[in-house]
Amino acid sequence: MSDTEYHSYLLIDDLLRLQRPLTAGARDELLFIVVHQVYELWFRIVVDELIHARDALLAAGAHAAVKPLRRVLAVEGLLYDQLGVLETMGPEDFLAFRDPLAPASGFQSAQFRAIERLSGGEAGGYGISAGAGGDPGGPPLWEAFCACGRSQGLELPDGDAERERRLAALAGLYRDHAGSAERSVLHSVAELLCDHDEAVASWRFRHSLMAARTIGARPGTGGSAGVEYLRSTVDRRFFPELWEARTRL
Repeated sequence: MSDTEYHSYLLIDDLLRLQRPLTAGARDELLFIVVHQVYELWFRIVVDELIHARDALLAAGAHAAVKPLRRVLAVEGLLYDQLGVLETMGPEDFLAFRDPLAPASGFQSAQFRAIERLSGGEAGGYGISAGAGGDPGGPPLWEAFCACGRSQGLELPDGDAERERRLAALAGLYRDHAGSAERSVLHSVAELLCDHDEAVASWRFRHSLMAARTIGARPGTGGSAGVEYLRSTVDRRFFPELWEARTRL
């Protein structure tokens, strides 16, 4: 029989030593640290599940990509709701400990940049390379999806010059997927990718509103334009061709 105990297995003492506020008397700094540490733990799961889904698609296993993508969406629901915990902190509460945080910033989250890169976004502008934050490198999800589609006979060639052919093939997938079991699963994966896109966009939007309520028009602690920058990210899409294919139906 194992002698493993909850306390030792989860390293609770080590975990509770990781919160180290910088400003004495700033009661909400502990909350701020814990929320962001929890974000990073969930980011680790999202990165791991995206890698699993990506690798399944590269192996032409669309069905095996469904479960990890659904898990990503479940976690992203938690990430969205977690902003509500930060919203219990008023602007005066945050300003009580904000200045010593500079130049630390959420922009520096290697795992969030890995999520962006794995999904198809560009992370290079943040100094995050492939292999950072738990991302072992390799192609993003979009390339893996197209490779899986090609294995099913869809015309999804690589390259910007082939965009129209891809859009036509994607529109065909949406119109005709019901007649084939494997195409039906690939269609489900396409919708899960759009769900992932929508979940991140929804989180970005709520994050921008929360930041506006908390810091107003101040610049970010990392030197960004603050709320203005956050708002500029809301309309970014990881899979723009999946969205545009709807116009072609």
